[in-house]
Amino acid sequence: MSSSKTPSSTLSAPALKPLKLNSSGLGQSTKPSSPKLSTPKLSFSLGGDSQNTAKSDTTKTFAKPLFAKPKLAALSLGESTANAIKKPAPWSPSTTALILVKREVETHDSMSFTFAAANETLFDFKPGQFVTLAVKIDNKTHYRAYSISSVPQQKQLRLTIKRVPDGLVSNWLADNLNIGDSLSALNIAGQFNSSDCKHKSKLLLISAGCGITPVMSIAKTLLTHDSDTDIEFLHCARDKDNVIFHDEMKTLLSQHKHFNVQLLLENSEGFASFSADDSANKKTDSSALSHQTGMVSSDVIQQLYPDLKERTIFLCGPVGFMKAVENIAQESDFDMANFFQESFTPAANNEQQDQISSDASTASVMLHVPDFSVEKEVVQGSSLLEVLENNGVPIIGACRAGVCGSCKCKVTKGSVKSTSTETLTAEEIALGFVLACSSTVEEDVAVALN
Repeated sequence: MSSSKTPSSTLSAPALKPLKLNSSGLGQSTKPSSPKLSTPKLSFSLGGDSQNTAKSDTTKTFAKPLFAKPKLAALSLGESTANAIKKPAPWSPSTTALILVKREVETHDSMSFTFAAANETLFDFKPGQFVTLAVKIDNKTHYRAYSISSVPQQKQLRLTIKRVPDGLVSNWLADNLNIGDSLSALNIAGQFNSSDCKHKSKLLLISAGCGITPVMSIAKTLLTHDSDTDIEFLHCARDKDNVIFHDEMKTLLSQHKHFNVQLLLENSEGFASFSADDSANKKTDSSALSHQTGMVSSDVIQQLYPDLKERTIFLCGPVGFMKAVENIAQESDFDMANFFQESFTPAANNEQQDQISSDASTASVMLHVPDFSVEKEVVQGSSLLEVLENNGVPIIGACRAGVCGSCKCKVTKGSVKSTSTETLTAEEIALGFVLACSSTVEEDVAVALN
């Protein structure tokens, strides 16, 4: 599928150009468009703090007559100029829809979707986090969480999504979402991010498959705001046809001297000539990305990164892959306080749901949801999320992996068996709150959503 330019919005021309404060806060302003208007003067009282002046424009709405002289209130003694100018509010998912402005094919089964907010606000998030989308399919709304692959504080938000076998929402988006279409979202969240996870100035980013999505956001953000950050990026993939962000990695490599990329491919046949082909991206040189054949192992990690213990590791990928890397780190006496991993991946979802399904028996227990008049006999060991959904309870299951917390509910009677309590506080757990997507019904239970 080809990419499309962002559609331009139609705006009526303003009668006057907006007044602007310069960065020093000394009251310089742009001249009004009419030569008959005098330049407005700003009066600052003694004690104004010019260092905190916000770098944003203010537009004043003028009452009739059209060419009335604009006035700005004088600042009171000691008032910071930052208080006189308000920064634009960040995107609010509860009030503003996402509009698709671009879609790009990354590999044969993955695609990047770039959205803009309907009100053109900035997207404020922490690199590595995910957003929960509300997607309506056949008159039913489904919720799914997707990692963000773009940089914060921009007017566009990019999600890179991989097709999943029998995946309802991911496959629907790839097949049906077109430029100009809108989607609703719930929130941006996630504890795996480079803002909350304190890290060293030397990092090792490790990803596999579509796990590269949040890791790429971390890499690009750090390189944008701190060019001295030393980043080693190890990405593992099946073969040349499954390397997401290939051209983007080459571009970053050519722009940043402290950024290095190493690919580990199960099958590297044809990759050298594929990667050296510059036809898809004229901005990069013609050399291939550094790569070798094999699977992740202690020997490979030690060979590639002899300074491993001097770095902070950020890891994302399929569950088995992440467990293997975690074991390698522990066996290498790595300080695990500098080890961060994201458990939210499609592979994790499928494995966890398969485990829950395999644990189900033929015995029956009772499910009670008084607020929705549900009293149903269900199979013991069933997923709590699935039995609630199947019986019409409007619970939201976004990540379906025990990570995002959207399916939090309260067990008021009986008990369930849970595999994840992430995002739940100790107080909530004591009160009986659980994550429905990672809990199974073991006995007669009563559930409430609030």
